[in-house]
Amino acid sequence: MAARNGNKNVSVAMVRKLNAPARAVYNAWTDPTILAKWLAPGADTVTSITLDLRKGGRYRLEGVNGDGKPYAFSGTYIDIVDGSRIAMSWVYDGPVPALRTGSSIVVADIKQLKPDITELTLTHEKLSARDEAEIYRVSWTECMGKLECVAGTAPPKSEPSISEKHADFYSDSQRRIQDRFETRKLADRLEAVLIHDHLSAVDAAFITRQNMFFLATADAYGQPNCSYKGGARGFVTVVDERTVAFPDYNGNGMHLSVGNINETNKVGLLFVDFERQARMRVLGSAHVDENDPLFERYHGAQMIVRVSIESVFTNCPRYVHKMQLVEESTFVPKANVETPAPSWKRLGAVADVLPEDDSHLKGTDTDLNKTLNKG
Repeated sequence: MAARNGNKNVSVAMVRKLNAPARAVYNAWTDPTILAKWLAPGADTVTSITLDLRKGGRYRLEGVNGDGKPYAFSGTYIDIVDGSRIAMSWVYDGPVPALRTGSSIVVADIKQLKPDITELTLTHEKLSARDEAEIYRVSWTECMGKLECVAGTAPPKSEPSISEKHADFYSDSQRRIQDRFETRKLADRLEAVLIHDHLSAVDAAFITRQNMFFLATADAYGQPNCSYKGGARGFVTVVDERTVAFPDYNGNGMHLSVGNINETNKVGLLFVDFERQARMRVLGSAHVDENDPLFERYHGAQMIVRVSIESVFTNCPRYVHKMQLVEESTFVPKANVETPAPSWKRLGAVADVLPEDDSHLKGTDTDLNKTLNKG
């Protein structure tokens, strides 16, 4: 958890294009009846709203969260520009300790791009800590989805889109099991607190310390596959807060992971730090490139895999065994150093099918288990 920041300079910034007229979006912020329909993330319900819509005027929103516990937001309007801008102080009073940090500032800038397309820039400033910002980021994302629904003019669709079908982080089957063990409320709270759609500074630092991760993929038939990926410490590049990349080195020639990525795109990365006993997951969509600019960073890479992040979350570390690194693999390619060949390429069973670049490794060894360190 991030340390408290006495200067309160942590912020959340979001830009969304909404399928709604600018006036409708502005009204959704200023009409209590409409406001109550969208300013309630997740299973929260608004019970009352009072607005004194003028500079210096006060507002207060009261509601109950998914656990039935009461909460309130209140503050003062700092700036109001009819149809285009609302700025207000923001104070939370409720059951989530991470949000009870005093006053922050919420600003909504509304810009019409087309008659029925509006750009909404939302900033939540002067927050006290990154964990507070992450909770608000998740909450505002949910609220802005609801805002578009209440402000938009498009007719309802008979069939939901793929994104709408998967609006809930959890599947129906996962929900049924949560209900079986009475953990639905806990799962919802953990989603709000832990799961976000980008890398925080702490997440990025965690990834760049690792020299291995586990990669989950699935083929076009739905068959999952899990692979171990290793390299030198920091071999996974944090390109930006929503993108990571890693090299695909010379392997056994089966290309299961990159083949699956080319078919279905979806990936799951599990990072485990056995020394610190910590783990983190990254879910997203990936693509493979043989001409990526990052090739300059990775000596010996055959391809580069870039992952567009959809979800990031940290798992409970209680079952992670504590282990210490003895040494990194000598097979990790390094510039100006000859990479040794793996023993299994000297097996007689593969001598006649080795690619041309490995033809000089042909051998007659017969002990498969020994060459794979199992014997």
